[in-house]
Amino acid sequence: MSEASLLLEVEGLAKRWPGAAAAAVSDVSFALAEGERVALVGASGSGKTTLARLIVRLIEPDRGAIRFAGRDLLALSGERLRRLRAGLQLVFQDPLAALDPRRRVGRQVADPLRVHGLVPRADRPAAVAALFDRVGLDPALAERFPHELSGGQRQRVAIARALACRPLLLLLDEPVAQLDVSVKVQILNLLDRLRREEGLAWLLITHDLGAARAASDRILVMAEGRIVEEGPTAAVLAAPRAAATRALVAAEPRLPPPEPDPGPQPFTAPSVSPRTM
Repeated sequence: MSEASLLLEVEGLAKRWPGAAAAAVSDVSFALAEGERVALVGASGSGKTTLARLIVRLIEPDRGAIRFAGRDLLALSGERLRRLRAGLQLVFQDPLAALDPRRRVGRQVADPLRVHGLVPRADRPAAVAALFDRVGLDPALAERFPHELSGGQRQRVAIARALACRPLLLLLDEPVAQLDVSVKVQILNLLDRLRREEGLAWLLITHDLGAARAASDRILVMAEGRIVEEGPTAAVLAAPRAAATRALVAAEPRLPPPEPDPGPQPFTAPSVSPRTM
């Protein structure tokens, strides 16, 4: 990828929790280009979510560098950090936990418009309605509370709230993990449509190789806080080199093979007992 197209650059990022025997994230480096679909996969506890939170500075790294849109993210604070971070949005795994249960969801989607001064107050209801329509929700649902929506609807609300900031990059932390298969496919299709229409890039954080296959062109495999393998998604998963990647592929749920077709069977007339008079 050309240097001009780079959107996110992570170099030597590390984080160790106090008292922990090993680092949660250790010397992680990778880059992501504008409009690119990248999956970050790994088993539970491999450091994926910690890495995502470090990138958006919900937690601070012990060392390393993060550049976003050509700016040093770790050198910024206050208003300058808030403005730049608007272009880098994290969508959490559990939308019910990410949404305030006491507030109507439309007000929560409007929050970024207010905080970042993107839309005048009088125009916010129309902007929220447009965002709901963008993610396939009836704008009337804006008046509901989170518990009144289905899991798929709540995740669409979370995506609408992220889109309100007009981001360049979405960090999607297990965005379909808590959804059933049919809703999972709908959300992944929605995200891909939005990516194409909005020119978004994303980092899809998941342990679900099916989601990674469907929603990424390049894959990073994480184990014990490090990236142990990376490359084109199809190539890496077809011929994994790292032990962690091989373990993920081996554990991937697969449908049982279909029963062999026995072919046409000879017709046998049913036996008929003589009628008893």
